[in-house]
Amino acid sequence: MEIDLDNLEFAGLEEAQERNAERLDDADKKAQAIIADDDCGDACKI
Repeated sequence: MEIDLDNLEFAGLEEAQERNAERLDDADKKAQAIIADDDCGDACKI
């Protein structure tokens, strides 16, 4: 049996990539919020 690597498809790969992209977006937003909190220093605690 020969496998055509050019046409090989993985079931669920597209959905997994979408979920991964959403997780990366969430992680980026959390990281940006942490950085923003650090940037304002003591002014944020007033």
